[in-house]
Amino acid sequence: MKKMIHIGITLCSAAIAVVFWLLAGSQFTKMQSDPEPLKPEVNLADAAGTYLSYEAAYPFASWVEEYYSGDPDRVRTTGYVIYDVSRDAFICTIIPEEKDPGFSSLLRGMELSADMRADRDMSPITVAGSLERATPEQAERAMKALEESKVLEQYIDFTDSDAYRKVYFEDDEYGRTLAGICRKLLDGNSQTEWYVLKQGSINNMGTGEIWICIVTACLNVLIFLFSLAGLLRGSKPQTAQSDVSASIMDRFLAEQRVYAADWCTFNLNRAYRLSALSVAIPLVILLAIAFLAKAADRIMSLYLPLGLLIGEIMALILWWSQKSQSKPDKILNHFQKYLAKELPDDSVRNEFIEEYVNTESKWTFCEKTKEGMLWGKVGERYWSIFLWTGRVTIVDVSQLKEVETESVSGSVNNGTVKVSYVTYVANFYYQNDMPRRKPDKCVTFNVEDKLGFFITLVRKRAGDNIAITSK
Repeated sequence: MKKMIHIGITLCSAAIAVVFWLLAGSQFTKMQSDPEPLKPEVNLADAAGTYLSYEAAYPFASWVEEYYSGDPDRVRTTGYVIYDVSRDAFICTIIPEEKDPGFSSLLRGMELSADMRADRDMSPITVAGSLERATPEQAERAMKALEESKVLEQYIDFTDSDAYRKVYFEDDEYGRTLAGICRKLLDGNSQTEWYVLKQGSINNMGTGEIWICIVTACLNVLIFLFSLAGLLRGSKPQTAQSDVSASIMDRFLAEQRVYAADWCTFNLNRAYRLSALSVAIPLVILLAIAFLAKAADRIMSLYLPLGLLIGEIMALILWWSQKSQSKPDKILNHFQKYLAKELPDDSVRNEFIEEYVNTESKWTFCEKTKEGMLWGKVGERYWSIFLWTGRVTIVDVSQLKEVETESVSGSVNNGTVKVSYVTYVANFYYQNDMPRRKPDKCVTFNVEDKLGFFITLVRKRAGDNIAITSK
């Protein structure tokens, strides 16, 4: 089971790492270098796909490229039609609204008179991204924006007014350039090929999306390496020590190791299942958000890697927390520590260990549930209970007067949910106890039948010498 889980994790993590590196690796590599300035002599078709910077000096029109989902009045990205003087052509730029470096202000300046432009900052704005061929929808929106341009509207309105035409379109370089653009549009010279430069986008992926994809790929590379190491290392099944030449302590610890390893395996398998659930839940939520937001085009670049990243981080935290509690050697060290507290006298402790090792397996009891695991033996002199936490309870039968069983029920608040529980307890009272005192020892079972089996072993051992009651 563990090997199959390792194989599955290894293959899945490798596939995820490869997919997202292929999706965003080249963009990430480009992003590590400074964008190359778009030189005037370079043809736009030759520059397509290149990560570059462009100085936009003449925004002529604008349109809303995208609204926030569910909010038709809130603009997410705005498209600007930029006139490129050196190429006598238009280039579109897509600018996220929250990162607008001043295009709206520069466009407003184009609509003002020359004397008002002289008092404004009309410096070109640099846009960095990869130049891509515009989609038919983007080209259509750009042409419509040109037709509805306020600059073009002013040029038409001022045709019969020499004074206004001079103030707006002849007194400065901006005006003369804008007049040339308007004449070109009115003459019917339409542009057939459109290119788009989206701020912060490389090959149609935003820098944030690129980082998410790369981090997801790198995380899965680490998961792949650790999982592969675990697969190659493997594990040997734990068996009880049968070598009679081994010391009593070694044989005792070997028996405990079998149970401790069984619990650790059970706990880790459960952790694997919970980790898989931790990955699936954020992934499903993010994909649902993508469909509700009608952002199917960003599923691979944003929602899928983000869901995987969040889920895998949650899964790793959960798995490491369970892994730290699922080490047989750590549990055995705790056993020795608590056993020394239960039986401080070395001779008594050695007597217990020798009896435990020599007690037949038919006197063994065990309970394993998702809440925990306990096991032990009902010996002639000592009854032992070992917990998955490493705690040890030893009942000295020579001092025992009564065994009392009871069912304990209650509820605990788990956040906003009240969870009910029932446990089954065996209380042990020693002979020198006064009535109504707290029990000297107790052990709690989660399954009633397991407590019943334990009491059955106790009856066989104690016979009528010890009273067994039910509360």
